Amino acid sequence: MDRLTTIARAQLRQLTVWWPALTMHLAMGVMFLCLAVLLGALTGAVGGVTWILVWPVMSLVVVGLGYLWLGPWVLGKQSDGTLAWYTALLLMPYFGAAEFAWYLVRVLGGEEPWHEVSRGLYLGRRVQHWEVPARIGLVLDMTAEFVEPVELRTGRIYVCVPTFDASAPDPALLAAAIAEIVGYQGNIYVHCAAGHGRSAMAMAVLMVARGVATDLEDAIAIMRAARTRVRLRTTQRRVAQAALDILRAQNQLPDQRAA
Repeated sequence: MDRLTTIARAQLRQLTVWWPALTMHLAMGVMFLCLAVLLGALTGAVGGVTWILVWPVMSLVVVGLGYLWLGPWVLGKQSDGTLAWYTALLLMPYFGAAEFAWYLVRVLGGEEPWHEVSRGLYLGRRVQHWEVPARIGLVLDMTAEFVEPVELRTGRIYVCVPTFDASAPDPALLAAAIAEIVGYQGNIYVHCAAGHGRSAMAMAVLMVARGVATDLEDAIAIMRAARTRVRLRTTQRRVAQAALDILRAQNQLPDQRAA
């Protein structure tokens, strides 16, 4: 599974080499739209039972446009961690594929679901309720494509910043979420789908805001020491730094970091 994922992402990275303005999340948008065109062409050419592919074609078009232009709101992720019923219905083929991919990562990934990157700060993938670290009182969910398990958002503080895979949110949204949770005194679990990109971006900002790390690169190094597959994309690094700049302008960073 890891090998297939690596090959797929390598091909997407090659697209960004051929077209420098194409970031990874834009490349994924192009990929979804190309798949939609191929499936649509197959349906038009063959007809018959292949008309059932119209549903996944519509799903791919919406998701592709979301990546390229509209943003993650098209997936309908709500503040309580659920999906709006109408997007859940329209995009069911995409959500089903995302769930299947996550299941493969969970079963075949060969990695612990989470790691404690600093005292009381846990970074990891989307988990089932029995995999949650002990005594977690606050969950920061960075996914846009999954319903958060009800057990993770019940009896805990739950904060969601819906973000596409391989992408980053608006810096102001990320900064606002970190400002909301930075003062929390209990254990915090920050997750995305795999626990390597989106969640690591948010955790890096949180670590700097708390004074655990001196800057973004220091935070990344600390996280990698505990969770070796952490990788922030260029866009994610840029957004994380922009979020830190917003927090600094609001005097919400430790004084020694703002100097």
